[in-house]
Amino acid sequence: MKKIIVILISLFILCGCSGVIYDSSENVDTNNLSFNNEDLDSSYSNTTNLVVDDDDVYITSGGTYTLSGVLEDISVIINVDEKEEVQLVLDNVTINSNDFAAIYVIEADKVTITLAQGSVNTLTDGSTYKQIDTNNVDAVIFSKADLVINGEGTLNINANYSHGIVSKDDLIITGGNYNINAVGQGICGKDCLKISSGNFNVESGGDALKSNNDEDADRGYVYITGGTYVINSKGDGIYGINLVSIEGGNFNITTSKSSNTSYKAIKSDASIKISGGDFIINAYDDGIHSDNSIYISEGNFTITSTDDGIHGDGLVTIDNGNVDISAREGIEGTYIVINGGTINISASDDGINAGQKISSYTPTVEINGGYITIVMGQGDTDGIDSNGYIYINGGTVDITGQSSFDYDLGAEHNGGTIIVNGSQTDTITNQFGGGMQGTPGQGSYSPFSGFGPRR
Repeated sequence: MKKIIVILISLFILCGCSGVIYDSSENVDTNNLSFNNEDLDSSYSNTTNLVVDDDDVYITSGGTYTLSGVLEDISVIINVDEKEEVQLVLDNVTINSNDFAAIYVIEADKVTITLAQGSVNTLTDGSTYKQIDTNNVDAVIFSKADLVINGEGTLNINANYSHGIVSKDDLIITGGNYNINAVGQGICGKDCLKISSGNFNVESGGDALKSNNDEDADRGYVYITGGTYVINSKGDGIYGINLVSIEGGNFNITTSKSSNTSYKAIKSDASIKISGGDFIINAYDDGIHSDNSIYISEGNFTITSTDDGIHGDGLVTIDNGNVDISAREGIEGTYIVINGGTINISASDDGINAGQKISSYTPTVEINGGYITIVMGQGDTDGIDSNGYIYINGGTVDITGQSSFDYDLGAEHNGGTIIVNGSQTDTITNQFGGGMQGTPGQGSYSPFSGFGPRR
């Protein structure tokens, strides 16, 4: 027991006034954030050419099938043993299914749709569906089994009834060119949506890219490692109910108001992790939003928002990256940690705002590194506003505006450079004078306890 006490005391001493000790990233080891070689492989051989007449096309046994030509008022229906796999190669096919899904997977272990190299494939449905079983089929491509889409061809989807592509299990995309116009959601994998590459143009009346399994904590996630995305959404641009994890890619996301209730560019009810990518965001609502935590370790961001640029109800951590925000509020959360990066904020309200969004943390802004420039609008605005503490331990904070700082519980300048309206200062001046500078520890959590935020 004495050894444990010594270790804890040592941690406290090492921590000093340099910030909290904690793991910035959330534990997402239970999510399958990887792609297997089979899903990446778009090759095919020993194919069977499907013969189409005036009836729907049924695939009832596993194997590889090729589909081409123009199909009018036809649906391709896959119903094989739950242990069998089907590869469906689309090779310059046009399917016009007037009153049902163009491709419907009832049962299989896994179905792979391969877009033949150089092919252009177009799938279109009508504005009404005639259901053929008890499943509520509501997408041009609708699968009750794991669905993989790969290849080097083009897939055009015109979804007039509701959604573009829906899988009620995993949906994995590892290549191809996609032009999706949907009155509902664009691409949805209930258990997960994983994309490694591809070119995506998605215009949707609902969420553009989505995973929404709310029953299992290790499901309901969006994982993207590459690709190019042009998204115009009247819902959320990218939404993973439990996790959005982005490691790379080029994103141009625009959201606009409609009858939906959320129009955020990137959203999760739980966690968002971004470790790379280039982002141009024009959001009617928040640019990046999590009901819990946001962790950004790298990336280039240009965010324009009518509300918040980056908003996390819990912990918001920025380790690195280039972030340019023009919004009502730049960065908002309960506990905000900036360890590095170049951050430019132009805000009509507060530049960085720590408020009591959830009870796990005391509102705190902690800056340990980086170069942060904040330009404020006129009126009752603050460069950095905290309902709890402000700690500047390193980096450079350059604020232009009427009020540089506003805090309720305390503030400390332990290192780094502070510039206010062009003049360097060593003082964190409280706008309203109500805080108790240099008195950390009041409230439900002191960031100098040495053990990190109370969760």
